[in-house]
Amino acid sequence: MKSKIKFLSYLVLAVLIVSCSKDDGEDGAIGPQGAQGEQGPAGATGADGQEGAQGETGEQGATGTANVIYSDWIDSEFAANIASSSASFSISAPLMTDDIIDEGVVLVFGRSNPSLINGDTNVYPLPIVFGAARQQSYYFRLEQAEQLDIVVVANEEGEDVGTPFFGEYRYVLIPGGQSTEGSGGPGGLSGKPIDYSKMSYKEIIEHFNIPN
Repeated sequence: MKSKIKFLSYLVLAVLIVSCSKDDGEDGAIGPQGAQGEQGPAGATGADGQEGAQGETGEQGATGTANVIYSDWIDSEFAANIASSSASFSISAPLMTDDIIDEGVVLVFGRSNPSLINGDTNVYPLPIVFGAARQQSYYFRLEQAEQLDIVVVANEEGEDVGTPFFGEYRYVLIPGGQSTEGSGGPGGLSGKPIDYSKMSYKEIIEHFNIPN
């Protein structure tokens, strides 16, 4: 009896193995891929990856001499004693173009002859009129590019000029017309144009960093 039961157990086991064989049925088709889930919120940037705050705007720099043209001091060519009511001489200014004459600013300064004022020298802008003991007027002409004409005239009609007051001259050429840096002093920001002709020699050389 036990032998029949054992044989029956083997038979049932064999049937189960055969019924689980891979050849018994085909695999089903793979279903479609499901939709992608929503992206989660981005995490906070770490301390090392944070963008630095923007720095403060720096102060406006002083006007430089990149576009300004200036000469050295040039010796006067007037005679030591001018025996006529007027006289003139020319100064070469090779970088003074027609554009600068028409649209820019031309400044001319005279430095006094030290022998006339006890060894001291002073600088004055041209044109200038002297009176009292020295009846002389000085101005300059711009009749052509690359040349400045310095003129002196006796104030009294028929009188000679006599001893010239200036011993040296220099010029400053500012291309492009008047600046719009402001009227509240050099480098101002009011947006109004500067009239360089109203600035003193000291203001001009400081404003444009011109060596004295």
